[in-house]
Amino acid sequence: MFKTLNGKLVGVLVCFAIVMALLFLVVMRQLDMARSQELHQKLYRTLASQLVSEQILPESEALDSLRIQHVFERLRVINPRIDVYLLDANGKILSSSGRTKIQRNTVNLQPLRQFLDDNAALPILGDDPTEASRQRVFSVAEISLKGHVNGYLYLIMRGLISDSIAERIKSSYVLRESIWIIVWGLLFALIAGAVTIKFMTYPLRQLTTVMDKFRQSGFAALPTISASRTRSTGDEITQLTDTFNEMSDRLLEQMRVLKETDATRRELVANVSHDLRTPLASLQGYLETLQIKGDKLCAEEKENYLGIALKQCGQLRHLVNALFDLAKLDADQASIQPEPFVLEDLLQDVAQQFELEASNKQIALVTDMPVAVVLPLVVADIGLIERVLRNLIQNSLQYTPAGGEIRLRLIPDTRHLTVEVTDTGCGIDAKDLPRIFDRFYRSEKSRGEWSGHAGLGLAIAKRILDLHHSTVAVHSEPGKTTIAFTLSYAHATAPALQSCAVSFPQTATSALPRIGAALPQKAG
Repeated sequence: MFKTLNGKLVGVLVCFAIVMALLFLVVMRQLDMARSQELHQKLYRTLASQLVSEQILPESEALDSLRIQHVFERLRVINPRIDVYLLDANGKILSSSGRTKIQRNTVNLQPLRQFLDDNAALPILGDDPTEASRQRVFSVAEISLKGHVNGYLYLIMRGLISDSIAERIKSSYVLRESIWIIVWGLLFALIAGAVTIKFMTYPLRQLTTVMDKFRQSGFAALPTISASRTRSTGDEITQLTDTFNEMSDRLLEQMRVLKETDATRRELVANVSHDLRTPLASLQGYLETLQIKGDKLCAEEKENYLGIALKQCGQLRHLVNALFDLAKLDADQASIQPEPFVLEDLLQDVAQQFELEASNKQIALVTDMPVAVVLPLVVADIGLIERVLRNLIQNSLQYTPAGGEIRLRLIPDTRHLTVEVTDTGCGIDAKDLPRIFDRFYRSEKSRGEWSGHAGLGLAIAKRILDLHHSTVAVHSEPGKTTIAFTLSYAHATAPALQSCAVSFPQTATSALPRIGAALPQKAG
């Protein structure tokens, strides 16, 4: 029972109630004793003075103990539980009526003088000569002989206060009823406190059960919690529940991301192994052929085999360089060096680099830029943006058949300059669109045979654009695919473009969709 928080709280409550009950009994006993002493001392306050004033003690030059024995006998008749002492002026006991052996022969006179003051607050306790350290209520009167204080008549009220609390309770109806009321009150308080503790700790017990089930599930499934799944302004337990909900949700999300990352890593390792193994196997085959049959091959065959081997080495170098570049871009310290430049000049330069390759594949490479408008400068890392353009054009060249077209287009607006790369290739299936920027990802259409394209070009381009906080959009349909990205102007706005935008040349390209505004956006 006491292993649970509820049991511990109830145990603490019971212990606290017992301690309070004991303290109450002690305090009640002290108060009862003080009240009883006060009443009895008030009742017998004038007894000693009455005895003296009635001249029960005869006046003489000295106090004769034999002559006052009849006073002691008369007081025993009045109250046999009163002890009478005859003291001299210094408090020394001259005579007594008690049957108990006297433990001390002198009585402290300070309480006696305080008692004789009519304004003194009662009760006042004085020394009991029959006990070494006990004090009791008393009554005292001065005995004056010939105008001088010659002694004191000192009355001790013995037996008026019971020494046992059990006897006091047994002899007092009010005390017994008061104790019963206190006992029932404490029991009611204990029951009410236990119910309240159980009610208040219910959310905590529920949370403990859920956390235990969550742990038993291997932190893989979170049971349903009836508490609010949103942050509230309740007590600490509610806040703890909300914090656990957020923590568990984040933990499950991180576990999901880790699983996806692990799956991606496995796929990445498999793809890298495949993409490295294919050219390596080809390279090894041709080199082994040259080594084994070198003497039997003619010069032309040797030259052909060496050319193929060099081509495979170039593909390996391209793949390793792409992996190295992607690793650098993914590093935390990856940074860009933005500077203002003319984007249309860069686009023309990159297009010229691919004119020969496009011509060999019988693909038209067209640049479409506004000729009646001076475009503002854009701000970016010119080297990295060139890499983006090269990767996008290479990707389009790979999937555009002979007789197709690749069109490079610039579309200005008031704050950004949009670059569109459109090809007339086979298009991208809708299921493949979300993953075209994943590293080593190739669609089903491109998995037939290894073509030297490792699937890193778009991943590198996307990472570079992410570093530039650029917006990337992709639109594809059978026979046409458009990839667009935006770059910011070197200045915040370009007001002159608002009046010049309508002066673009009216060519067939003007019918292409405005990819920067109309296509679904994928934030970089």
